[in-house]
Amino acid sequence: MRRVFIITLSIMSIMVLFVLGIAVYSWITHEPNWHVEKNAVPSSSHPLAGFWKGGNCDDPWGWAIGPAGEGLYYISFCSPGGCFKEGTYLANTPIYSDPKYKVVDNNTIEFLSEKGWTTHIRCPGREISDNAVSDQ
Repeated sequence: MRRVFIITLSIMSIMVLFVLGIAVYSWITHEPNWHVEKNAVPSSSHPLAGFWKGGNCDDPWGWAIGPAGEGLYYISFCSPGGCFKEGTYLANTPIYSDPKYKVVDNNTIEFLSEKGWTTHIRCPGREISDNAVSDQ
């Protein structure tokens, strides 16, 4: 009986350490990348830059589209917890000549996904404090 108790206690200790290790690793490696959304600002060279959402502007998530060099854009998915780093969610793209995107107008883009074409509209960016950006 004592041996079963010791084995059970050992297994539970290993499980607790494993879960604790995952939590610490996630805390250390997670970067919210708020700068991705903050840098997604339209300009004469990148008129499609901005914050885009499917459906309506009330959704808590969306896509930051920003400049990624001459003629290229990054498209990063953003949730309430932050954004994917530039170029990691989707490959950088010229958008206009990419067959996975249709620019309807400067405020409407269609994305080709596994489910077909989805419409995304330009929305106001979310409020991001300068402290959130500089803390990274």
